[in-house]
Amino acid sequence: MINYSIWPRKKISVTTLRLDLNNPRLSDTTKRLTQSEIIDYLIENEKVYELAIGIVTQGYFLNEQPIIVKENGKYHVLEGNRRVSASKILINPDLIKSSVRRSNIKKLLKTFDLSIIEKLECIVAPNREDADVMIVNRHTGGSAVEKWDKTKQDRFLYNRFIAGETVEEMSSKFPITKSEIKNSLRRYNVYKELSKLDLDDAVKKAVLDETTFSMTNVERAYQFKDGLIFMGFEFDEDDYSLIKKLPKEEFEKRMTKIANDVVNGGINSRKLNDDEGKRKYFTDLWDTGEFDSSITPDVKYNEDTESEKAKQPTPPPEEPKKPIRNKTSTKKLMPTSTFIDTGVARIDEIFYELKSLNIKSNPNAVAVLFRSYLDMLSYQFLKKTGGLETLKLENITKLNIENDKKFNKVKTNLVKLKANILEDIDEGELKKSVGINESIDRSSLVPSLKYMLSHIASSTTLVTDDKLKQALQGYIRNDTKLLGHIDFNLLVHNEYYTADAEELKKVWTQIFPLLDYFATQLKQ
Repeated sequence: MINYSIWPRKKISVTTLRLDLNNPRLSDTTKRLTQSEIIDYLIENEKVYELAIGIVTQGYFLNEQPIIVKENGKYHVLEGNRRVSASKILINPDLIKSSVRRSNIKKLLKTFDLSIIEKLECIVAPNREDADVMIVNRHTGGSAVEKWDKTKQDRFLYNRFIAGETVEEMSSKFPITKSEIKNSLRRYNVYKELSKLDLDDAVKKAVLDETTFSMTNVERAYQFKDGLIFMGFEFDEDDYSLIKKLPKEEFEKRMTKIANDVVNGGINSRKLNDDEGKRKYFTDLWDTGEFDSSITPDVKYNEDTESEKAKQPTPPPEEPKKPIRNKTSTKKLMPTSTFIDTGVARIDEIFYELKSLNIKSNPNAVAVLFRSYLDMLSYQFLKKTGGLETLKLENITKLNIENDKKFNKVKTNLVKLKANILEDIDEGELKKSVGINESIDRSSLVPSLKYMLSHIASSTTLVTDDKLKQALQGYIRNDTKLLGHIDFNLLVHNEYYTADAEELKKVWTQIFPLLDYFATQLKQ
């Protein structure tokens, strides 16, 4: 008996934990996924997004620690891939593809202490084999973790069986009887045949969705004598594989009918609940005349199939995948790994919308949204740091000086017309008549983007990093389309004036460190 109590517990940073490619929750078609692709798969198929919301709203339960093993210097998650994935997307919501889900998570995170899940206490197993015993007990016994569906459990046992472990050995380790293990091996071999069929897209997708496709109903069909005869196979007594007793075309035709009926409801627990229902179902199939009843089932057809397989040329070994480099997409304004969180919902919504746009096909939309984002973020930064009031006072002083110049010019022109005309005119009324406002409401004054950035660049206190300040000053000197008010108006109103995608990307690269600095200041 394995003594689990001596296995060490260790707190491991979530970001360093590797999700396991051999996780039974992954189907055979997903075994070569990257780490981020595994997370995508678990979000879509294993309710990881819902689990993440549960962690934020209900807390992270400590009673089910992930089981890990150290291989090649890295910790791999053998058990707890859902919980680790949920923690990963909470720490970095950018891992979530769906903008709606990502936005929802970010809103919830405002009241959640991430330090709770940044490091998780894990059970370190000495090897995979010993860990499997505990894992199977968790997912098939009375543990609180989510149970495996039939196909995931079947695959787990099948993989151990083809690796050389006997039914007796597995039964002695796991809380599963020998007959249950044999049924699992048979069921998984049938499922493999169903998943290889050339099915309509919708049916194929449903069959491959292991969490909803009912292998129990398929099992009801082939466990009935008439059903097994119709489907045209028997099970090998040694390895539980299928021995096909029909020509390939007829076998696939009949199995396709079974797959379609399971997906579309032609086969269900009510129709195949008893022998009478099963007998009626298969009698009705024969009566359709779609299937060749003149064929006598014979194992020779299996030999033909095996011979056909042997004739197939061996495919060349796959070349190892080249490492994926984190480079900027040519279709997006910024790299997919870019993440700016201001804590201001409206600004963050604009950021994620801006990040999702295709800059090649939507350069004008990107330009307008980028300009709005830069404007709002600069305004909130000045407001948070106290620079907005100073800027408004400067702006009012500047406006007053300009107004005085205008008014003096009006007075000069009037004097030239009539020497004593000003003696009979009230200066206040004269200012109103020429549109000069003597009492500017400071609260309603919103400085222009260029004026805000110029103020930040010239301030000695708002940005203390010299390199950031120099980058901002260089950006202002360039007078890009995003800064100039006249150019921006042309972009919005003039049908002949367009944004340039490459220029926008250069501007983003140049201005990003400053935007990141603004966002950091807002969250302090």
